[in-house]
Amino acid sequence: MGCTLSGIEDANREKRELETYVTAEDIRLVKESWKIVGQDLDGAGMMVFHKLFEKNKDLKRLFQNMTHTEADGELVLDEERLRAHSRIVMDGLGAAVESLEDSVILTNILIVMGERHAGYNVRPEMVSLLWPAIRDTFKEKLEDDFTPDIARAWTHVFDYLKARFQEGIRRGRNQKNEM
Repeated sequence: MGCTLSGIEDANREKRELETYVTAEDIRLVKESWKIVGQDLDGAGMMVFHKLFEKNKDLKRLFQNMTHTEADGELVLDEERLRAHSRIVMDGLGAAVESLEDSVILTNILIVMGERHAGYNVRPEMVSLLWPAIRDTFKEKLEDDFTPDIARAWTHVFDYLKARFQEGIRRGRNQKNEM
């Protein structure tokens, strides 16, 4: 019985924590805008990663399985592999949007994903670099529908996603160091 109560207590704690980041109105706005962005997940995903690499060229080195080095030393991405990865990321973002009311599932998924990314040498501070690329992509995709309220709502949601993802990266790095 203690385990059940502990699980309920953990769920309530995570729900309260999520509520410190996002409001019900944030969730409504994010879900509403996601319906538009979600109409072209492949295009949006590729746009996010191209914007990310445009501003952070050095991050390409983390994608060893989808890059090759040109004769001049430039690291070039395999567009098809990048498309596949960006689709996974966008599907994951969509799942996060759908799970905003269930902070237990959302938190667990984000932590596991963060732990996995620790194995790819992603550092917690790198996660923040993704936000400008996502924001700018959504701004292009939503056009006039990208209002200050929607921008603020997405910022709040991203801050929560980032915090849990970074927690997972830290856990993954600690597990790696303990081995």
